[in-house]
Amino acid sequence: MEGEKKVSKFSSGLNIIMRLDELWKNCANFKRRGEYSKWNEELDTIWLELARDIETDEYEDVEEDGKIKKEGLKTKFKKFDKKLKELLPFQDYFKGFSEPSLEVLKKRSKQYELLMEKQIFLARLENDIGKGTSWGEKEDD
Repeated sequence: MEGEKKVSKFSSGLNIIMRLDELWKNCANFKRRGEYSKWNEELDTIWLELARDIETDEYEDVEEDGKIKKEGLKTKFKKFDKKLKELLPFQDYFKGFSEPSLEVLKKRSKQYELLMEKQIFLARLENDIGKGTSWGEKEDD
């Protein structure tokens, strides 16, 4: 039995797709309301839903002679958080009647662009693993 792959008698595929749909809706709402911290957290939750279906050779970096030959999806995903950490904190709410400073607006603009890229990365990943809007069999050459 060692090494035998176990398959559930019940599929949770529909439940996963429904959860993902709700998470994507939440992302759209958080984006529209300018709640970047919540938007980012929701994207991280989408990553957790999708990452379990990524094959190990795609998930982890492929190293050869101590150098990264091919970056894994995990590394690519972590790059978004690394860039976002440089722009923290998220300032989702403003107090009083004064406008935010130019510096805050520039930082929020960069955060917005990174969050959009993170979302696009996840949406494409969702499609690639067959849980998204476009799916097709990969053809063998």
